Amino acid sequence: MDLLQKQVFSHQDAWTSTHSAWNSWARSMSRMSSLQSVIALEAKSSSFQSTDNLYPHYAAMERNNLMRLAHTIPFTPVSILGVEEVSVYSLEEVPSDADPYAGTVSSWSSRGLSALLQPLSSEEGSLDGGLRQGCRVLCTWAERDVLRPGLVYVVKAFRPEVVRAWQRIFHGSTALLLCLREIQQQRAAQKMMQEFNEVKPDDMHHSPRFLDVALVLWQSNGQWLTIERNMTGDFRKYNNNTGEEITPCCSLEEMLLAFSHWTYEYSNRELLVLDIQGVGAELTDPTVIMSDDQSGSRGEMLFGPDNLGDAAISGFLQRHSCGACCRRLGLADLRKCLDGRENSSEAEPTPRREEQEDNETRM
Repeated sequence: MDLLQKQVFSHQDAWTSTHSAWNSWARSMSRMSSLQSVIALEAKSSSFQSTDNLYPHYAAMERNNLMRLAHTIPFTPVSILGVEEVSVYSLEEVPSDADPYAGTVSSWSSRGLSALLQPLSSEEGSLDGGLRQGCRVLCTWAERDVLRPGLVYVVKAFRPEVVRAWQRIFHGSTALLLCLREIQQQRAAQKMMQEFNEVKPDDMHHSPRFLDVALVLWQSNGQWLTIERNMTGDFRKYNNNTGEEITPCCSLEEMLLAFSHWTYEYSNRELLVLDIQGVGAELTDPTVIMSDDQSGSRGEMLFGPDNLGDAAISGFLQRHSCGACCRRLGLADLRKCLDGRENSSEAEPTPRREEQEDNETRM
C-alpha cells in the first residue's frame, strides 16, 4: 500500500464529513443563480440555511472520490540537480449526477499528476506568513499540463508549530488535513467571487478573481503543501481576518471591501470572506469566517485554521465603512446588523446565582 493510500484511508472518516459539508455548501451556492440589483436574501437563503439533509449523498460521493484518490501510485522519489518531483491533486468541477439542477460540484482529481519543480534561491523565492511559509519554484515539466512549464509558482507549507498545535484535533497527517481545508477555503471564496462578478452592476468594470490552488505531495520527503501561480507586482492587503480594512483610494479597492460585505449578506450572515489581498484584481489567501454557532454545530473546522469566528465578524461590523459600491449593491447598513447582534446577546437569559457559584466552584 503506497504512502498516499495509507494516509488517505487512515483519515477517511475525518475528511469525509468535512468535505461533505463543503460540497453541500457548494451545492447551495450553485443554486443561487443570480441576484437583482438589490440582494434578495429572502428568496435565496433557504438553500443556504439547511444543508444537513444533503450530507449523506455527498458523504457517499466523497468516499468514492477518496477511494479513487487512494489508488494513485506515486512515482519513485527523484531529486536530480535540485529538481524535485511532486504529485499534484486538483479540485475539479464535475456535473452532479444526483441532481441535474445543482449544476456542478467540486471533486478531487482521480489521481495525482506528476510535475518537476525547481526551488528558487532563498533571495528570490522565500515567502513567510503568519501560519505558513512558502517558497517560489519553477516548473520545468508537468504531466497533462497540470502546471505550466516555464512558469513560477508558490508552494506553501504550514509552519511546524502550527501543525503541532493542530495534531490534537487532526491525528496523523495533520499537514494534509490542514492543506485540504485551506484549499476548500480558497475555493469557497473563489465561487462567491464568481457569483459576485455575475450580479454586480455592469459599470463596476473590475472583475476580481482568486487564484486556483492545488494540493502537492513532495515526493522526496512526503510533505504535503499547496501550490498556486506566483503573482508579480505591488502586493496589497485590503482587509485582515480581524475586520480591519484600508481606506480605499480607488474603485477597485472600494469594490473589494464591498465584496466582503456582500459575502456576509449573500450567505445569510453565516459566512464572511476577509483577508482580501493580492496584486490588483488577482487575489489569494482569503479567510472564510464562520460564525461560532455554525462552527460549533458542525463540530469541526470546515475551512482554514485562521477563522476567528464571531470576534472577526463583530470587528468587521464595527470597522467597515459602506461606500458607493455597498449602496449600489443594495447591502444593509452594517451598524444596524451590529446593534441587532448586541441586542440578541443582551437578551440571552443569565444564569441564576446558584448556577454561577456552582460554575465558579468547578473552575
